[in-house]
Amino acid sequence: MEDGRGQLATCARLLSRQSTDDEKLAGLLLLPRVVDPRDRAAVAYVFEALDCRFVGRLLRTGLKQAAAGDTAMLSVAVSVVDLLASHGDIASDPRLLDRMPGLFDAACVAAPAVAAEAVQALCKLLAHDAAVRALLGRPDLLAGAVDAAVAHAESLRLSQFIDYALDRCSRLICGSGKDCAGGWVAAVGCVAAAFRGSGGRLKFELLPAVASALEPLGAEDAAAADRAGGCARLAADIGAGCVAVLQQRTEVTAHLDQALVLYSHLARLWPGHVFRPVAEPGPSAEAELALRLACVEGQAAIDAMLICAPPSPGRGGAQAARDADRARVRRGWKLPFCAAVAAAWLEWAARWLDDQPAQAPVDEPAICAVMAEVQKLAAAAVGFLVDWRERVPAEQDMLAAAPELVLCAVRLLGQWLATDPAMHRDAMPVLAMCASWASSPAGGEHSAAVADYMRPSVAFALETCGIAEDHYVASLAARELRSGSGRREQPHEAPSPWVGTMEFDDLARAVYGIPSDEDVLRARQAARGGR
Repeated sequence: MEDGRGQLATCARLLSRQSTDDEKLAGLLLLPRVVDPRDRAAVAYVFEALDCRFVGRLLRTGLKQAAAGDTAMLSVAVSVVDLLASHGDIASDPRLLDRMPGLFDAACVAAPAVAAEAVQALCKLLAHDAAVRALLGRPDLLAGAVDAAVAHAESLRLSQFIDYALDRCSRLICGSGKDCAGGWVAAVGCVAAAFRGSGGRLKFELLPAVASALEPLGAEDAAAADRAGGCARLAADIGAGCVAVLQQRTEVTAHLDQALVLYSHLARLWPGHVFRPVAEPGPSAEAELALRLACVEGQAAIDAMLICAPPSPGRGGAQAARDADRARVRRGWKLPFCAAVAAAWLEWAARWLDDQPAQAPVDEPAICAVMAEVQKLAAAAVGFLVDWRERVPAEQDMLAAAPELVLCAVRLLGQWLATDPAMHRDAMPVLAMCASWASSPAGGEHSAAVADYMRPSVAFALETCGIAEDHYVASLAARELRSGSGRREQPHEAPSPWVGTMEFDDLARAVYGIPSDEDVLRARQAARGGR
């Protein structure tokens, strides 16, 4: 009786190119019995002996037989690829990657057991960048999986695989695979089209898959994808799918929340594609509705935090206060996504309107309708920050306790307060908070973010008083903040009440990196004394 090594050698001989097809098939049947998938050396030994072209023929023949109801041969071929894909260097070998089209076809067959094993083998392959690159070179393979998910009543398995595949594709183009951006657009585009066009359960199943595709991307990655393949259609499909989910009456609020988060990623990555339908004349119902819903949901998140009961006086001390803050933060988890959508709209709209010629067509009613909702959210954000500041002890740092919540509110306010001086008076308490956060040495990157977010509103406040931003930074005399002390010909008709206050002075110094007047005078005196 042969020992393990002898059986392995026999299996390798049967699988070799010199063997007949019957011998190769016998070797494939023997393979799972004599090779432990965890034994890399044994798997590599068999792989080097294997005629991979025979596995490809077996996949094609098995698929034809599976169409007639016989999945035995297809099951053998898939199980062999699954075993070989257990190790990275083998899974990345072009000879094995050439079997990917057959695996995709097997994953789409109706037989659940074979399809599940094919999906498992594909996931093992896609764990490695070489396979992801191969997939992005053939985005039609993923399109076939999407079509199968649409056609099959039991689509969850394929939807989960599509989710994983898109996540891997996105992480590749965020790293070393920027040359594959065109394939990424095609792959995500087919899923986005299915997300828009499908209904019921499949739409909900594809929602996290589309989110997995967008979540890893940064602004540079999104711009590269737009240049490589054009993302306007993709963005329109995802936006329409999100609105369809948000409009559905469902008891599963998680789907509505996922759609809101997905829309925030869309607005973050391609604001022009998302918001231009609102600003330009023409059909804009979907984009406008999504923006307004984001603002409404943001206000609801703030309301949920405001009604969170504070700790009872004298009970629990500082720990009770921290617990109450954590409960408040949990209730407001949607606010960062909603505020991000509103802030992205304000940033884009300001740039877009500035770039338009005087006679360019602009959909003013739609813009005003959205701005009205953004104003409500901005006012609610002011109320939220003021309420929290009044609840917590003076020594407690709100920014340290909930940086994501605070920064999202500051970003929104920094954009909104750069458009409407009428809100400056109501936002005076927030001005003091932002001045404290932006100038805090312990704040680190959070302090820098606050300063960056508030810069547009600081510049706007100076402009309303006729003070040039560059003159304010350069001149000690200009920082006496007299209206008209800069190089603006005319101050704004409604000057900001911020200008001239100590809080504004502190915030402006943090924003522009200006030393205090005392530091400047001391430096001058020291310079004179050193002569």
